[in-house]
Amino acid sequence: MSLDAMDWVWTRSTAKGTARMVLLAIADKCPDDACTAYAGTTMLVQRTNAARSSVVAAVDKLLDGDELRVVEGSKGPRGETVYHLPRAVGHVRATHEETRFGGPESGPVQNPDRSENRTPGGTETGPEGYGFRTPTRPESGPQNAYERKHQAEQRQARATRSALIPELGPLDDALAAAGVPVRWSLGLGEQRDVWRLVQAHGVEALVARAAARTTPGAEPKSARYWLRVWGDLDRAPAARPGPAAAPAAYTDNLAAGLALLHAQKEGTP
Repeated sequence: MSLDAMDWVWTRSTAKGTARMVLLAIADKCPDDACTAYAGTTMLVQRTNAARSSVVAAVDKLLDGDELRVVEGSKGPRGETVYHLPRAVGHVRATHEETRFGGPESGPVQNPDRSENRTPGGTETGPEGYGFRTPTRPESGPQNAYERKHQAEQRQARATRSALIPELGPLDDALAAAGVPVRWSLGLGEQRDVWRLVQAHGVEALVARAAARTTPGAEPKSARYWLRVWGDLDRAPAARPGPAAAPAAYTDNLAAGLALLHAQKEGTP
């Protein structure tokens, strides 16, 4: 069956790179334990997702070895070449129970032509200095920069949150819910200043002012920055301007008019 032939490629073949993928593609086409299948170059290119020249070179390399043969005188339904995997004949893949309990087919493949994978703490299956080591310890670190940065930010957030006075917990939660990241790096006195602002104006007012100045996805700002912003709430609104002063010319005219009116009254009998 094709599964047995494919298992042989996975566990016994010495082919590498594109040649290994070509061999797997042919093994997948084998309908029975005779390990014979037809395969055209176009099909192999599609299955391996490799360049045509690479596939042709890989087939030539396989035919130079002992893992692939051409069945002379046979053609597929569209004139495809018929291949035979002679070393896969008779191979039976290991069952789940054999793999679990260490059956005869479950051991590592001894192959000096390629490096082997090793699991720390187990028996080494390749020469010294070769192979990838699979981390199995629970303290294994993250595998990429994004995960490392995310974990570092989480640790920093936990550390800074633990340094906050309990009274600022609701404010921190409300800021996080509003999408306002904050780096809480305040001394005890500064935290008390923030708490005084919370008591004076309320959590909602502080969060609204911070949210209005935060761009989604922006880097966290320090709590000292927000302390300065929130401090503006303490400043009384500017006094409304009074009526505009009358122009000097208008004042002079008014005085002259009043004087004339007074003179007229004095001259009246």
